[in-house]
Amino acid sequence: MRDVTDTARAAQRRDAGWVFAIALCARLAVVVWARSTFPPAADGQYYHVLATRLARGLGYTWAWPDGAVTAAAHYPVGYPALLAPLYALFGPSPTVAMGLGAVLGALGAAAAARLTRPFGRRASLVAGLVVGLHPALVPYTAALMTEGVAAAALVVAAALLVGDAASPPRGRALASAGVVMGLVTLVRPQCVVLAPVLGALAGGVGWALFARARASAIVTACALAVVAPWTLRNCVAMHRCALVSVNGGWNLLIETATRN
Repeated sequence: MRDVTDTARAAQRRDAGWVFAIALCARLAVVVWARSTFPPAADGQYYHVLATRLARGLGYTWAWPDGAVTAAAHYPVGYPALLAPLYALFGPSPTVAMGLGAVLGALGAAAAARLTRPFGRRASLVAGLVVGLHPALVPYTAALMTEGVAAAALVVAAALLVGDAASPPRGRALASAGVVMGLVTLVRPQCVVLAPVLGALAGGVGWALFARARASAIVTACALAVVAPWTLRNCVAMHRCALVSVNGGWNLLIETATRN
């Protein structure tokens, strides 16, 4: 029985590897095409500048036209923090950011294949390839934005909880999913509301209410533990205790009419 299980897991890893490779090739083709065509724009320009400052050891700060430098918290720190080590190694280039987006997008496709594996191998491969070759997701690799990164991370978090539908996921899987949810919250703060939902939905149909509540609490607690140091930083540096960033109201009011 164990040999059969090991063989099945090896097949799953192999299929996920193929999906990852196909999705990565598609996205890298976009990077090659777009690297000299699409500079950072809109929010992407701010993310690029913030990541460059982090890479140069200047902290999560902003330099104003009058020469003043202040701590920053308007934009979430997660995406610039992911870019900063790569910028430090390879230089602050949009191509580097696109490359990171390509890898993370391919991981999201592989995670989609794993997430749907309980529905059969064909469904798993189809789901992975749909995400890997989606006509909107692939070109979006060229944008230095957080939507694609957050979407891929959410699928990864869900895939970590795939297991035996008849029993709750183990504590390690729940904690791992919680850590990923914490990281994605640092990228897009509103994702934190999905942490308890993800934990509660991780089991099968017959999963006991207490087990759902326990899993929800574990995932949420781990997510908040990842975010907590940054929240403390905001309390100290910004004199305002924002969970991750202070642009929540800004986002909510986008496209809202202020006059008749």
